Amino acid sequence: MYKKYKKIQRYFAHLLEPGTAESGLAKAVDVFITIIILLNITALVIDTVPDIPFFYKENFYFFELFTVVVFTLEYVLRIWIAPVTETYAGSRSPRLRFVTSFYGLIDLLAIMPFYLNYILGLNYYFLMVFRLFRLFKLFRYFTALQLLGRVFRAKFQELFFALFFIIIMLVLVSFAMYYVENKAQPDVFRSIPETMWWGIITLTTVGYGDMHPITPLGKFLGGIIALMGIGLFALPAGILAGGFSSELQKIADAEKQEKQKNICTCPHCGKEIHVDDL
Repeated sequence: MYKKYKKIQRYFAHLLEPGTAESGLAKAVDVFITIIILLNITALVIDTVPDIPFFYKENFYFFELFTVVVFTLEYVLRIWIAPVTETYAGSRSPRLRFVTSFYGLIDLLAIMPFYLNYILGLNYYFLMVFRLFRLFKLFRYFTALQLLGRVFRAKFQELFFALFFIIIMLVLVSFAMYYVENKAQPDVFRSIPETMWWGIITLTTVGYGDMHPITPLGKFLGGIIALMGIGLFALPAGILAGGFSSELQKIADAEKQEKQKNICTCPHCGKEIHVDDL
């Protein structure tokens, strides 16, 4: 009986773990859940359009109900199969590890708004924000998104210091512009926190035009700050580019090593022979 139970558990693990199965059903499950996620986010966006007829909005509710049923079933199954999955099998409390993991928390947040809305009667529009967490479920099914996550983890320290440096620069330029322009435009540059808005749109070279310097010194300072912004935001971009290059090189090296495992050398002629050809 126990062996049969474990067999069923491994079967569902085979179906739900992306990239671990070559069966058509497992691939179909991956595609189905991916489509549900994408359609759900699309419905969330369209649901905010006020001109959508009530009939269609009512259909969105039924689709939301269907989505919650699917995601709840998936979440419960993933908790159940955790002890036989490659990621959590060796841990002391595999189910607890899954529940507290990144994907476990995302799976919980994906269904939590629905239950909070109906059990506790919390504000529906406030909970809509939490439904966006369903988008993060795509990380499980797209290797490109997983690569992005690995890059952010590997370069977290560098990105943190880059962000810290940008914040320091923002405070400094906002401080300088406030003291240069406040007397000339007291209703525009009213405080340093409000001037930070100007600092953000200038450093990012967006320039909405709602706040702009009018004094000669302010214009000169604004031009210098705008030029600084071009180089300033190239810093995190360069860190991420280096991270992607490093991760792609690791993938290429791993694939090369895997190929080398399948190649042996003939002891008689020295010719390389692929294992599959033997």
